[in-house]
Amino acid sequence: MTRDIICDSGVLISLTSACLDNLLYFFSENYKVRFIIPPSVEFETVDRPMQSDLRKHLFSAVRIKNAIDDGVVAVVDAKIEDDARKIMNAANSMFYMKGRPIKLIHYAESEMLALGRELGVDNILIDERTSRMLIEAPFRLKEHLEDEFQINIMVNKSSFRELASHVSSLKAIRSSELVMLAYEQGYFKSFEKLQYAALEAALYKMKFAGCSIGFEEITTYLSTVK
Repeated sequence: MTRDIICDSGVLISLTSACLDNLLYFFSENYKVRFIIPPSVEFETVDRPMQSDLRKHLFSAVRIKNAIDDGVVAVVDAKIEDDARKIMNAANSMFYMKGRPIKLIHYAESEMLALGRELGVDNILIDERTSRMLIEAPFRLKEHLEDEFQINIMVNKSSFRELASHVSSLKAIRSSELVMLAYEQGYFKSFEKLQYAALEAALYKMKFAGCSIGFEEITTYLSTVK
């Protein structure tokens, strides 16, 4: 039985930049996991870097394209444009600051969330904090914004209900959690005596690549597996 996970562009870029895209192959080959992306994520991570002068993510683009060609990452094009725009509009009109809506997500992120709902896939691999909090804890996001801007944030309840109807069943997974699970399943055994050091290095690499994991969380996890 194949297990599907929807992937965000940021996670794929982080994993490939850190040369950890073999994690995708590890879960695909050993646990029949299929990593799914919508066309907008393919464009953002593969087509755009390979067809323009933007060379920053070119190496990642090549590695992601290779994973697509190998069938480890699957591009799924579904009729989700309407749902994606509903998600984007709801998210971007849910919180107001000084009478103006706060823009929280872009179309590519909303398309990824819509694809999960359309395919009945609950697991979303995503590192970006704002999108994760929209799924898991929108009122904690409100508190975070109030702390950041030192101002009261107003909530549009209609937009809140609309967004919840699309994303409440989704579960966000961070790249750091994928690394932890891989360690627990033996992925780092090839490093032999250095497998713990490799795990530590991989977790910090994911953090500095943009994964919203704290230093304390890394330290706590490492202490449980040492």
